Amino acid sequence: MEKEKEKENKRQSIRIKDRLLLSFKKITKEEYDAKVKNYIDGIEDPWIDTCHPGFQKEIKGYLKNLREKDKDLAAILEIFDQKLNLILGLIGTEETFEQDGLPKKLYKVDLSAQGLGFFTTKSFERGDILSLTIGLLPEHYFFSCFGKVVRTKKKDNKTFVGLKFIWITEDDKEKLIEHIFARQVIHLRMRRQGRHKE
Repeated sequence: MEKEKEKENKRQSIRIKDRLLLSFKKITKEEYDAKVKNYIDGIEDPWIDTCHPGFQKEIKGYLKNLREKDKDLAAILEIFDQKLNLILGLIGTEETFEQDGLPKKLYKVDLSAQGLGFFTTKSFERGDILSLTIGLLPEHYFFSCFGKVVRTKKKDNKTFVGLKFIWITEDDKEKLIEHIFARQVIHLRMRRQGRHKE
């Protein structure tokens, strides 16, 4: 049991340099707590903002009623709802993309399944909570999560912000780990090819 836990910790702590689509905004502790509570109560889905509001409200109402009768079925349908929302966001027009708020700006990041670090011109302090939307490339897999600033470092006119994920779904974490392993394999191959050419 202890070995499995250690293996999982190693798996999650593998860190790579990467480029991904990223948008972020600072939220208060109260806003974060409210989002967590609303999600647990089935009122709000903090993960995905890419669905048309009318549909989202109607679906949430049905899911809340179903949850009282069959929790397992409601949980499965909620996962399908989230996946469909992502697809709707991805196949929308440029205008829809703007409204949905999917990130379009590329950032160079230090990335692991436990958190990420990046340079920004915005100012943050340790303890700040950020609402994040991340797009993994080349998969174009978008997900939302929350992170807490654990370190900052000024360099020139920018600040390096180190974040620890404080709320991310297991599905998204697994997808992130798969992405990191795939990128790591590519980096190793490129290094090997570079050595053979010399």
